[in-house]
Amino acid sequence: MSHDPGNHDDGDARRITGRWYATSFDVGHNAFEFNVDCGQPSAEDVTVVFRVIASPYNARELFRQLGMSLIRYADSFGPIDDGDGAPKREER
Repeated sequence: MSHDPGNHDDGDARRITGRWYATSFDVGHNAFEFNVDCGQPSAEDVTVVFRVIASPYNARELFRQLGMSLIRYADSFGPIDDGDGAPKREER
């Protein structure tokens, strides 16, 4: 799929029923499906906002598309900060 969901184009033919911002992720699987819990941490725990359930085939496709998007992001904006405030070092 060549659509760029990052542009938030309201003219998109697909219907987006909701958007949630997640800062916490937990991934699990069994023989039939992968589960990706996406949530927000609170003082006591993490509130799971939504769960993505995908077949192994579709989980692999999500992995591929996310990886390609991360490469394009880094090419456009530079390395992604690890979130610890430390300066990025060049990997060799």
